[in-house]
Amino acid sequence: MDRWLKLVTLAVMLLTLDTFFNLWPARADEGFTSYITRSGDTLMEGTAAYRFVGTNQPLLNRAWTDPSEIEDAIRAAADSGINHIRLYPFEVRMSSDPPGTFRHVMGPSDYNESAFKLLDKIVQLANQHNIRLIIPFVDQYNYIGGIADWAAFRGKTANEFWSDPTVKQDFKNFMQYVINRTNSYTGVPYKNDKAILAWQLGNELPSTDGWVSEMAAYVKSLDSNHLLADGGYVRAQGIRPGALNDSNIDIIVPHIYKYHNVDMAAKLKEWRDKTTGKKALIIGEFGDYSPAETEQLLDIVQNNGTSGAMFWGGMHHHKLGGWHWPPVGAWAYSRYPGFASGDWANETAIIDLLREYAYSMKGSTVPSWPIPDAPVMHPADSVHTLSWKGVSGASAYTVERSTSSSGPWMTVGSEVTDDVSAPRHYTFAVPIFDDASAEDGASYYYRVKAKNKHGSYSPYSNIVGPIKARSVIIVDQGSVGYTETGTWGDSTLGGSYGGGSRYSSANGSTATWRPNLSAPGYYNVYVSYPYHQGSAKSAQFTVYHNGIRNTVTINQTTIAGGRWRLIDTVYFAGGPEEYVRLTAIGGGSNFRADAVMFEPQHFGDTFQNNSSGSWTPLGGNWSMSVDVSHDGVPIVNSVLKQSGIGIAETVAGSTYSDTAITTALKAYDNDRTNASAGLVARANADFSSMYTLRINYDLNKVQLYKKLGNRWTNIGEADMIAAPGTWYLLKLEMKGSSFKAYVDGVKKISVSDASLSSGYIGLRTYDQTAVFDNLLVSMN
Repeated sequence: MDRWLKLVTLAVMLLTLDTFFNLWPARADEGFTSYITRSGDTLMEGTAAYRFVGTNQPLLNRAWTDPSEIEDAIRAAADSGINHIRLYPFEVRMSSDPPGTFRHVMGPSDYNESAFKLLDKIVQLANQHNIRLIIPFVDQYNYIGGIADWAAFRGKTANEFWSDPTVKQDFKNFMQYVINRTNSYTGVPYKNDKAILAWQLGNELPSTDGWVSEMAAYVKSLDSNHLLADGGYVRAQGIRPGALNDSNIDIIVPHIYKYHNVDMAAKLKEWRDKTTGKKALIIGEFGDYSPAETEQLLDIVQNNGTSGAMFWGGMHHHKLGGWHWPPVGAWAYSRYPGFASGDWANETAIIDLLREYAYSMKGSTVPSWPIPDAPVMHPADSVHTLSWKGVSGASAYTVERSTSSSGPWMTVGSEVTDDVSAPRHYTFAVPIFDDASAEDGASYYYRVKAKNKHGSYSPYSNIVGPIKARSVIIVDQGSVGYTETGTWGDSTLGGSYGGGSRYSSANGSTATWRPNLSAPGYYNVYVSYPYHQGSAKSAQFTVYHNGIRNTVTINQTTIAGGRWRLIDTVYFAGGPEEYVRLTAIGGGSNFRADAVMFEPQHFGDTFQNNSSGSWTPLGGNWSMSVDVSHDGVPIVNSVLKQSGIGIAETVAGSTYSDTAITTALKAYDNDRTNASAGLVARANADFSSMYTLRINYDLNKVQLYKKLGNRWTNIGEADMIAAPGTWYLLKLEMKGSSFKAYVDGVKKISVSDASLSSGYIGLRTYDQTAVFDNLLVSMN
């Protein structure tokens, strides 16, 4: 789907532990009893014709996708009844990839096992929840790597992908690896897995007839169980006679969108006429149509014998809260069951139509949405940024609060939605709910429950807390401390703090918030702004504190709708000179100026001043670096990097006892024994004694160790997929002898140890190149 990919360059990001699935019980475990076959132009399941409506899931089979996100996407497909998924092709390393980027294919016969374990998980869960998959091998484009990048491995051009013998053999070797791979979770080779409806040679390929014939024959020589789709670029080439007459090709898969500016009904008829009696026809992608046009398309498909139609596209929850949800022009990716915030793009109406036809093509009526599973609350440092992992099929949540973990509970938020679009590279918990009624100085516990569109509630989540409500300073637009330069207008968009906000598209306009803090110290700096799909994707905020200027660039179409987005944690000296300033750079889009919140904190460093001055290295090669990620536009983020081998340690801050330490980290390699990276707590000045929470990339574990003198003791660990090139969020909570360790908001270790009661914090690696970001020390 080239239009979307021209707007969004997929980047390597967060991927987490597969043991997360123990949090939710399986809802189905039936599996399939037969492969899908073809009889002439009809797909068959056993002796019955097989027809369906499905979706494309472009972010599902990515090298950075988290297992919990896979679980969410598969469950949502099962719950909705739109239970067919076409994946996007495999990622291929590109010469433009920044250091630390990992793809499925790193080079000829060099495949990333961590990424393929994610595909194993997709296939395992597809069987468990009765989802059929279409899996393409390669993309025409190089947004995530494609034919040009395969050719470039051998110094060839993209056109030589179709003809060069070495490049073709490299690609055959890859297809052989995929088809013959044995699923690490089920023990079933892919070629024997009935959840796979079909392989597809690729996505919108400008391929030659000779290449298609050769590759189709090769795939069928490896796998006689599964169907094969051609993957040709029908929009540019039409349905080619070679594919129609090739006995190894089973399915023709054209794509159609409103922006193609073609007569939709005529084109669907043309494709069906050409394939009748020869091949099965699946509309592999369609999108950006109005509800009426979508209904017309689905009605034609249902009535003319087309085997299936697959909407572009579906999105799933983000592992740290909220959703992956990129708008594309006049339409957006759908989130089950649909939200009012997406109805500018007809989200709910389109989902309802897809469900209606998914069931009617199977001869069934549309059932009610099932009762959601229990959400999972993330550990929290602030009552203003409560967060949880959303659950499939949930339309809203109820938030409850108590001063005791045993209740009584009172409702502080009802009809709360998690329709927050989160950047793929985001390394904080995504804020969903602000308990604005919390009293300063009080400590609270929280829990949430989800409900579906019919009002049926899930079980309650886990309980988090106690969380102390700290006194905050909020500077809103129009209040004392807020000033503007340039041209600004009033906005009444929903989600504006206090009911209103300001916007500007004039280059050079500024909005400034001055808190005039009376108490020097570290503060979390949050910004709030309403959601609009046309907001600025590169909004530059300057945080001036203690004589230092930090620059933070964010996409204002993400983490919007009035949520408090943490942009920095810095030391403020206090007084009227310090500020936060938004500058409209470039114009064109609407830059949103709303409210800024300052919340006292104990210590933090997001490295946005491009300095490691708060840190004292004890060993290793520590330096400031940049991490480049993408959220519609490139985002360049300052990080602390360690690139030396052996033991590398650095210390910061003062001594702490009962505290929570959070940091984000990403490894660049994992080719050494016991290669690891993590945080340090309760250490003495030279780190001869300490606790360390680390990710062991060699053993695929998260581990909590203590060191006393020269003796190391493992006091807790859990399995995970430890993938280099992926951001993880580590958190260690310590209260007395109680230790709780989290990865990406999921508790993985809970132990007791009284060996060390207080000490310094720090970062540590062993034989590992890694980068660190967003270190925060909080106390509740």
